Amino acid sequence: MTVEHRTPEVSLPPLHTLDLSLVLVADDDNLDRFPEALEDLAANEALAGVPVTVVHGAEVDTAGWLLDRPGVDVLRARSGSEQDLSDAVYRLVTRAPTRYVGASWSAHTEPDGPWASDLAADVVQLERLDPLPGSTLLVAGRQAARPLVARYVRDALTDRTVTPGSADAVYLGRLSLHAARPLLEAVDPVGSELDVQVFLAAKSLPDLPEPPWRYRIVLAGPDGDVAVSEPSRLEARIDSRGVVRWEALRARLDLSGVRSGHLRLMVEVVGEGVEDLRRNLQPRRGALISARTVTMDVTDGRGRSRTLRYLLHTTKRGRRSFMTVQVGSGRSAAVRWHATLLKKDLRFIARGPGQRRARSLRLVRLLTLPFFARQEIWIVGERTDTAQDNGLHLFRHLRRVHPELRAYYVIDTSSPQYERVRDLGNVVPHSSVRHRLLMLHASVLANAYSIRYLIPRTWGVATYTRHLVWRVGALRVYLKHGVHLSPTAVKRGTTGYDICLTVTPGETAALRASSGYEDQLVEVGMPRYDALVPTPPSRTVLFMPTWRKYLVSKVLDGSVAGERPYEGSRYQRFMSGFLESPRLQEMLERYDYRLTFLPHYNMAPKFEGARVAGDRVTVADADSVAIQDMLRECDAFLTDFSSVHFDVAYMGTPLIYVRFDQEEYDSLHASPSWFDHETQGFGPVVEGLDASLDALESLLARGCEQDPFYARRVEDAFPFRDQDNCARTVAVIEEHLARIR
Repeated sequence: MTVEHRTPEVSLPPLHTLDLSLVLVADDDNLDRFPEALEDLAANEALAGVPVTVVHGAEVDTAGWLLDRPGVDVLRARSGSEQDLSDAVYRLVTRAPTRYVGASWSAHTEPDGPWASDLAADVVQLERLDPLPGSTLLVAGRQAARPLVARYVRDALTDRTVTPGSADAVYLGRLSLHAARPLLEAVDPVGSELDVQVFLAAKSLPDLPEPPWRYRIVLAGPDGDVAVSEPSRLEARIDSRGVVRWEALRARLDLSGVRSGHLRLMVEVVGEGVEDLRRNLQPRRGALISARTVTMDVTDGRGRSRTLRYLLHTTKRGRRSFMTVQVGSGRSAAVRWHATLLKKDLRFIARGPGQRRARSLRLVRLLTLPFFARQEIWIVGERTDTAQDNGLHLFRHLRRVHPELRAYYVIDTSSPQYERVRDLGNVVPHSSVRHRLLMLHASVLANAYSIRYLIPRTWGVATYTRHLVWRVGALRVYLKHGVHLSPTAVKRGTTGYDICLTVTPGETAALRASSGYEDQLVEVGMPRYDALVPTPPSRTVLFMPTWRKYLVSKVLDGSVAGERPYEGSRYQRFMSGFLESPRLQEMLERYDYRLTFLPHYNMAPKFEGARVAGDRVTVADADSVAIQDMLRECDAFLTDFSSVHFDVAYMGTPLIYVRFDQEEYDSLHASPSWFDHETQGFGPVVEGLDASLDALESLLARGCEQDPFYARRVEDAFPFRDQDNCARTVAVIEEHLARIR
């Protein structure tokens, strides 16, 4: 990513006159070029007399490398991993006899390159700033590894008190920004301001004290800055493993004085005594896939109201975040904006970057636009081959209650579940010509798993994200497929939803704290809950465990081998022991019940032809059964960690949580959860095969009656227990559509 120093032209001293030593790191990315880099180093007169240490992994063959010359030392790291290389360099930094150590993972040391001059410029600035007296100063360079900088910064903050605005704070903030990968997660209009959310991606350590430095967000044009935020401190961010790191940045940009133009979003460190360091903000996928024309009212310096339109987009490689901005009110301004977008289309179609397919799709959209003018097209789906979850239930509601809407369901015609939805009408074969045409003009995209399942196979996610999604501007609705027990799995920066459904206040609060979503979270329930009406007793027990990503599993569209073999795993041993248990068969016969085992979609192949204890135990085919019908019909429910237990509890059905691999599940599969099954769950939690059978026998013996203790927990958990979930979902979508029309 681009690093910008706004440095005036000054005369730089030769490197050998500075109190400087160098560390060059050979890693997998530069290993092929490293012998040439060493030759360039020897020929680079600017580096003559500067002590150099070469660091490489222990497994690297250095035969033929130009290492046997004065002033060059070699250090073998434990391995060539980024972490081991960083640890080796850190040891060198802490023991260096020089005041400055320049560490670089770049293999570009050629004499005519900028590497030496950049180092000299950095050292000159640090001499003037003079931070961390008595300590060796790390000069990050352009390619410093994030683990190295993270450890250096953590130790510097731990060893001393660093105050905001001090030379120490400015230095450490610049160092962190140098090594970070600043990512734009979201941009939201708030009044006449933009709320900008950034993820620094610096790999900071969890035990890093709160950083005292400050950053600013900058909106820059060709002729200079047009908007600069107030200094903002870093905020804590919860990563996908539930670890808290100081890597979130949030700031407001006042657009009152902004004029029309093509502008760039950047981040800079705040401080005096050194020239500014700026980094481009690279847009994350979530920021791009939710991009569309945004219209907002701003007030200029004279108190006059103006209309401002902007569009977030990126370059061919997706490394910079740009905003096309137009200021102007009235019909003529709207016409000019549409003309601007048309010019973008024509330029891209004629000679735009990217695949020929992307250009042809933009052309098709442009040519067919008159046929879809002022039409709102809703596209609903789940996985490409399923119709059994919230997507199906919302679509059924739309077809029956809102036939005036142009709503379509997308699914493979070869799917065993195609027949479930076909009779509703407006069912479109996935990746067909009709599907592709509708996607070019969609107003709403709603999916229970991921919007990516709605993208035609021939398009490609990258093509759709960079070249189509912002031009279509469809509202993205995450219907989801269950209550999120691990909210860290949903991040706004990667998913970019406009609407994300939630079920309980606990889930909403957990997502708001960790996902980056706020107003996008709507607590309306899930569409499938409308059909959660229990049937008369069926004398059936349903067992639905969830999957384990570390075992052999079917994921998305292919088979993937997990980290551990399935055979012999705790999961396999428990499932086999349970399904083949003579005691299970005997108690089912004694109390006249049957048990149906329904494996998770991703684990289903492992249970083909599975042995069972007797005729009272059945293994269901996940592709051919209606899961919700099974939930409605069962008298009791067993699971390990599946969030579908919320569906069962919603109906008042008694349930049991069976556990057999808690430690493995927590460390290898799950992220930390806001939901504590022991204190918040809707049934008892039991450990092991014998305890699971004991709990099931106790439940069967009392005729599968719900325990009042757990019934009260159910009442407290759900704000809605009705059949209006679809209606609330449609109302929210229509409300959001009205805002962006």
